[in-house]
Amino acid sequence: VYATPDYISTLSTSTPISDHVRVDFELRGCPINKYQLVELIAALLVGRKPNIPTYSVCVECKARGNPCVMVAHGTPCLGPITQAGCGAICPAYNRGCYGCFGPSESPNTDSLESWWQSLGVGDDEWIRTLRTFNAGAPPFVEAGAKTEARR
Repeated sequence: VYATPDYISTLSTSTPISDHVRVDFELRGCPINKYQLVELIAALLVGRKPNIPTYSVCVECKARGNPCVMVAHGTPCLGPITQAGCGAICPAYNRGCYGCFGPSESPNTDSLESWWQSLGVGDDEWIRTLRTFNAGAPPFVEAGAKTEARR
């Protein structure tokens, strides 16, 4: 579209929409889950609170019958600190969760970081993974900053 990048401006930081306008409800995910979208619309139409999970991806793994990729394969996974909603698709293919649904209700990032260290994952990879999806989510920001401060 632009002949040269000189005409393109970017922001120094990215921020959530909720920092700029009032948000009534946030559907998480990259992309969002279509069943959660239908649930949200149905709930709004009848005036009830949407039934969207707040537990971690680990619960979805167990429901699917997936073995834990960290225990079975030594694969780093953000599932224990990530909100459910994706159906545990990444762990279903023996990949660790990337955290695209954002932090769960009470993420224990300290414990997960210790587990990752026992798998041989260094601080740089831990921080990079926290900053891949939902980099502005307070629990992920705090965990990354805590690791950086320790160096």
